[in-house]
Amino acid sequence: GGVVWLGYQAQKRRDLVHEKLRSVEEKRFPTRDENLQRLRSGEVFDVLVIGGGATGAGVAMEAQLRGLHVACVEQEDFASGTSSKSTKLLWAGSRYLVKGLVKLFSPSSLKDPQASLHEFYGTWRMVLGCFRERGYMLEMNPHLTNWVPIAVPMVKWIIWPPPFDYPPAALGPATGLFVLFFKFYDFLSGFTAPSSYVMSSARAQDEFPQLDTRRIKYVSVFYEGMHNDARTNLSIAFTAAAHGACMTNYTQVKRMLFDSSGVACGAEVVDMSEPGATPFQVRARKVIYAGGPFTDGLRELSEGKDIKPVVNGSGGTHIVLPQYYGPRHMGMVDMQTSRGSFLFFLPWEGYTLVGTTDVKTKPDLHHEVPEDEIQYLINECEKYLSPNLQVRRRDVMSAWYGIRPLAFDPHAHDESSASRDHVVSHHPTNGITFVSGGKWTTWREMAEDTVDQVLERHEDLRSLAGPSRSLETPLIGTGRTEFFPDGYHENLAVRLSQEFDLAHDVAQHLVRNYGTRAAEVLSFAEEGSVKGSRSGLYKHYPRLYEGAAATTGYPYLEAEVRYAVAREYAVSPADILARRTRLAFLNSTAALLSLPRVVQIMGDCLGWDEARRRLEYEKAERVLNADFAGPVPNKQRAELRTACTADVKSAFDMMDRRGRGYLSPPGIEAAAQELGFPLTKDELAEAMREMDPAGRGEVTFPAFLAWWNSSEESHAIKEEFKRSRAAGFLTTRSSMF
Repeated sequence: GGVVWLGYQAQKRRDLVHEKLRSVEEKRFPTRDENLQRLRSGEVFDVLVIGGGATGAGVAMEAQLRGLHVACVEQEDFASGTSSKSTKLLWAGSRYLVKGLVKLFSPSSLKDPQASLHEFYGTWRMVLGCFRERGYMLEMNPHLTNWVPIAVPMVKWIIWPPPFDYPPAALGPATGLFVLFFKFYDFLSGFTAPSSYVMSSARAQDEFPQLDTRRIKYVSVFYEGMHNDARTNLSIAFTAAAHGACMTNYTQVKRMLFDSSGVACGAEVVDMSEPGATPFQVRARKVIYAGGPFTDGLRELSEGKDIKPVVNGSGGTHIVLPQYYGPRHMGMVDMQTSRGSFLFFLPWEGYTLVGTTDVKTKPDLHHEVPEDEIQYLINECEKYLSPNLQVRRRDVMSAWYGIRPLAFDPHAHDESSASRDHVVSHHPTNGITFVSGGKWTTWREMAEDTVDQVLERHEDLRSLAGPSRSLETPLIGTGRTEFFPDGYHENLAVRLSQEFDLAHDVAQHLVRNYGTRAAEVLSFAEEGSVKGSRSGLYKHYPRLYEGAAATTGYPYLEAEVRYAVAREYAVSPADILARRTRLAFLNSTAALLSLPRVVQIMGDCLGWDEARRRLEYEKAERVLNADFAGPVPNKQRAELRTACTADVKSAFDMMDRRGRGYLSPPGIEAAAQELGFPLTKDELAEAMREMDPAGRGEVTFPAFLAWWNSSEESHAIKEEFKRSRAAGFLTTRSSMF
């Protein structure tokens, strides 16, 4: 009966959300130039938010919806940092829940049961909050989000070492404990998500043919939310703007402003989109830092260079592989990687996303992608994939590195907030509040919590503000427009395809990124450029990467570039290639090849002369090369010699031209060179002694592979690493550009 009641409530909620979406009307929001004029006007804002990632844009939206006058400035582009470099999941905290239960039922909890229960209660509340926020994103913003089934392969009946270091969990596969947990997970969502289920190994072969099903006992499948993170961040920022917030990107803070009491009252900023622009002042009653992993850099502006850091960075690498490495409709998670962390294998934008790693790092907005981390992800992929699928290094179409903030409150009097995954801190003298930490799912909750705490401490602002409305406010793209008077509905892409004779993949892409604004995007197509397709079934709108249109399915249109410049605050070609479209995240090579055309279109729209076009091209090229890796490895700073089996075999076979099955010392030397780590004569002699102890001068492939992937432990290789780092050793490879 309880399950039936929950199902009824879930359907009732869906009906209410549907009616809500039908009642919303899309609003025009100011252009970037209009907002810059407002910033310069001398208006005194109630709140100035510094940082335009998901959290900063969310705080601006939350405060504006409550009736406050808000300005938000971002030093680069919205989502140019952490917010565009996530695993793309909107998850409800399954890992938090498991860890909380494990800790609650561990023997150590018996020492202080009351404290253990109190700690679990904090975790429980946080998890329920995650479920609420996931529900908001999936229900209220269907154009930006979708459900994705995630497979959890069980390859052993008994797992050892046990998951989460909890011995009873070792029996999880045999007892069905994991299956029950996922049903409990369904229950906590109020059955608003599709139900979890179990697949036999035979069914797994049909649903996920890329898996090595010979080792699989069965597969548990549960559902999480997924989204296009950069587009979601943009939608949050533009929703805030549509409700009256003054949102600007490429507006860098040069110094903070303080009143006679030492309380922050604004900032001096400069428009970074115009070379040589003059700084100007923005005044506000309250300043909030939302800099994510770069929060300490903002604190230096108001507290000096000798501050104690409060934010640690956790770096995560992701790679994108061709679509044939995974099914289009299902993902997978490895809960026991060689590092003891989670690894997701997900369908995203028609390709296969693998990530993430988790290493300590220093905040850097344009952090190079560590080659060692790319290789680690490739190696982990091979654990579950069929032997018929060998992941090669050159299959990596793109890779990026994001930095997640891990923060603590330097002004807290106790650790009562330790169970929360974000921090809101208030400086006792300068009056600045900062918010950091958290995850994508809870961006709205973090924003609400931040504004709540600010209003508690500022009676003058509290008297102006109303209750929170963000939980019932959809992001832009769901409301009624002139072309879509009924607002968003599930068949919007079909309607768009029929009305504009669009290829269906383009129609789906436009709806999933712009929602009901998709028709407006098409109005920015260059006059005379839309022609009939070769098949005659639809009209051909010029695509951004025309060379891949027929084979790899990138649906990005040149019209989107013009729309992004006119409506979506795009300033740099990198904004187009990385965040307005996601081409750089899907195929870094295609992004670089598309760069000249993007510069040409933007130059025509913005009136750039040849010198400015050249400058913008060079700047964007540097950013794309710094932020993204591709199929050609960069081993300049690599420390690990490990390589995927397919690449080692390819190098071995290249040198074994006669097919004898073994290599002599010159062949080993040439293979090492091909793999990116040349050996000196002494190192080659040491390597031969390890691989060929009998001294025959012949090394088979198994011996070479074993030596290559274990060579980081040998004295000779360690010495080479030291020399390489000391001398700045650079393996040269021919450039593609």
